[in-house]
Amino acid sequence: MANIQQQLASLQTSVKRQRLLNIGLLGIMFSGGLIAAVRPAGDATFDMITCKGWKVVDADGKVRIASETNDNGKVGVAWYDQNGTKRIVASTYVNGDASVTLMDKDGVRIVAAILADGSVSLPTKDLTPPKKP
Repeated sequence: MANIQQQLASLQTSVKRQRLLNIGLLGIMFSGGLIAAVRPAGDATFDMITCKGWKVVDADGKVRIASETNDNGKVGVAWYDQNGTKRIVASTYVNGDASVTLMDKDGVRIVAAILADGSVSLPTKDLTPPKKP
């Protein structure tokens, strides 16, 4: 009879442990369900964002627009094509110069600049399209 009492007590302890484990498991499953149900906020509105740079990426994670400042005081925004080639750059410099650079897939084609002294610079490469072979 004592043996049966011991086995019964052991069984009751085991059942209590299993109940606690089941409750913990249900809690984890419930928490996971809540986390999975939470959706991204989508659009957001901010009064002020302060940063040294930012990037906009496309659906594949490729950078399409990037903006940054550097320690020399240059500030720029660059636009990239779908292949990751820089195509447009707008920059300002610590000395007061400002420029916009337009590039094709082979490099710089047009640089429009206003210099700190007020003069305008518009150097270009040959603007005629390359001849097809």
